Amino acid sequence: MTKEQDKLVTANMGYVITLARQYNSDILSTDDLISEGAIGMMKAAEKYDASKGKPFVTFAAPYIRRAIEKAIGRLTTDIDTRSTDESIPVGSRNNFTLLNVLEDKNAMKADANVEDTTINDDLLQCLHVLNEREQRIINLYYGNGYERQTMAEIAETLGLKRERVRQVRNLALRKLRKEARKMKDER
Repeated sequence: MTKEQDKLVTANMGYVITLARQYNSDILSTDDLISEGAIGMMKAAEKYDASKGKPFVTFAAPYIRRAIEKAIGRLTTDIDTRSTDESIPVGSRNNFTLLNVLEDKNAMKADANVEDTTINDDLLQCLHVLNEREQRIINLYYGNGYERQTMAEIAETLGLKRERVRQVRNLALRKLRKEARKMKDER
């Protein structure tokens, strides 16, 4: 990639994050969806011609969506993804795939509320073993009192590198598991 293409990709990563969050996948994490979308944006940057007057994000959106959907499709074994990858008109100028309209993104998954409540209750009982930064990262990552955030978003919020956030999260999870086992043994 050229420096100009690299600048386009870097400057528009927020757009990839926005698009990736539109997909709720049990197969891939939001971070994985963002990574796949970034690959699509890199392909778009290589083919983009600014002289044609089209904004880059408008040009890149189909590449980003296609990359995300293909990643989901590669890992989906229960659904015939060939049929969901076909473009179908849904009343706008954009072509959406069937995969875009199959899932009701606003509907809560049947067991999501119970699972989230259980996880949050367990977390609250064990959080006292974590230092302030570890608590903040775990709370942001799991949406405990906050909207869930990706490691990249947490890194930006706390002024850390994404890798450092991952390391702190993993350390905190080990501490929480150890404390949960200890509490279970005491019961």
